[in-house]
Amino acid sequence: MIDAIKATLVEAVRAAGATMQQRVGQVTVQYKTSWSDLVTEVDRAVEEAVFDLVKHRFPEHGMLGEEGGGAFDREYTWILDPLDGTTNFAHSLPNFVCSLACCRGKEAVAGAIYDPSRDELFLAIKGEGATLNGHPIRVDGAGVLREALIGTNLLWDLRENRFFSLPELQNLGRQVRGVRSLGAAALELAYVACGRLTGFAQYQLSPWDFAAGALLVAEAGGQVSQFDGSPIDMSLPSTVVASNGRVHGELISFLRQG
Repeated sequence: MIDAIKATLVEAVRAAGATMQQRVGQVTVQYKTSWSDLVTEVDRAVEEAVFDLVKHRFPEHGMLGEEGGGAFDREYTWILDPLDGTTNFAHSLPNFVCSLACCRGKEAVAGAIYDPSRDELFLAIKGEGATLNGHPIRVDGAGVLREALIGTNLLWDLRENRFFSLPELQNLGRQVRGVRSLGAAALELAYVACGRLTGFAQYQLSPWDFAAGALLVAEAGGQVSQFDGSPIDMSLPSTVVASNGRVHGELISFLRQG
């Protein structure tokens, strides 16, 4: 079963990436919840194509996608963000990916994130480690926050003033080597897994944002939790902090205060 799941993951995200590359910068933008929450016809087309493939291979499995919804009502559930980084994609900024995970119950057993702009395929199988284009990857070796490069999209929360109401988060920026915002949570989690980022923190991510990335980080030797240190729930929106594990305690100490 796991070999068939792995093969389907790889085929699905690579096909999704090819579709994205063909259409980047040539899409019609629509709005979902606000003028800054975008969706394109490519998001919807990729989700439909990926789920058609999965349903053909595994008709008994359930689906949960950003555009089409779904639920954890089967033994296995596939969780898809067809195009994470839609705003980047719409502006031809090459930080967008397809993220797909397969869960048994509420536990991810396999996940893939594909970055078509760089032809980088991140893949994790529970208990078997994580890879980038077939080569094993590990989290970075930073031992303290002052050595850490942190990814976050917390600036998104400026619109609700949550960032300014949490001075601890501003203080965090003074404790680390640098802060980066790529505009695609799945990509940033993949970068934690391969050591390009030491950690990542974000409010209220949906399961399709973090399902594959959280497994990648864990299988690469890192740690993932909510801001208060509790486990994330694959079936619910969660605050998410991921790290190399060594700085996790320091990182969540700032976030927990908020």
